[in-house]
Amino acid sequence: MKKNASFEIELREMTVLDWNEYVKRVVDANELYFQYGYEPSEELIECISTMTPSVVYYSVYLSTENALVGYVGITPETSSLEFYIFPDFRNRGIGTNAAQLLIQSWFAGQISGKMEPEITAETLSENLASIKLLEKIGFKKDAVGLRVTFEQENVNDQAIGLFSYVLKNDCIANDNAPKSVH
Repeated sequence: MKKNASFEIELREMTVLDWNEYVKRVVDANELYFQYGYEPSEELIECISTMTPSVVYYSVYLSTENALVGYVGITPETSSLEFYIFPDFRNRGIGTNAAQLLIQSWFAGQISGKMEPEITAETLSENLASIKLLEKIGFKKDAVGLRVTFEQENVNDQAIGLFSYVLKNDCIANDNAPKSVH
């Protein structure tokens, strides 16, 4: 799993304690909007406080420090990738390596039990870091969209731009990819 001389990452099945740490960190970093596409609210925090049952989550750890640094996940029904790296650990290639590790396991059938033809991802059009990561690992923009949410009495109507990405199984460069998920 070594991807950089300065660190090794490891994906572990996510525990409730890891998820609680993720929620705390995303809230403390004031990044709820960029992660979920909704303005921060107590209702949103309550909603994300429980892991979504349909998502397969993996905690991203720095092996040498045994430190939780984020997570990656996939929703098998939709082949949809998601990820988040804590701000202190960004710009080190950790998110890229973690996503590549999950993607390789997905394509190899280690998550769903069958060889998968593609994986998708969606990000806010203004989340340049996520766009850069997805494009760096080979995702291609598949669609541009708009999500509009309406609150009661037009109090908090929101319209956000979204980019949808797809990565086909035959497009991934496996020679540099990590080898397994724990």
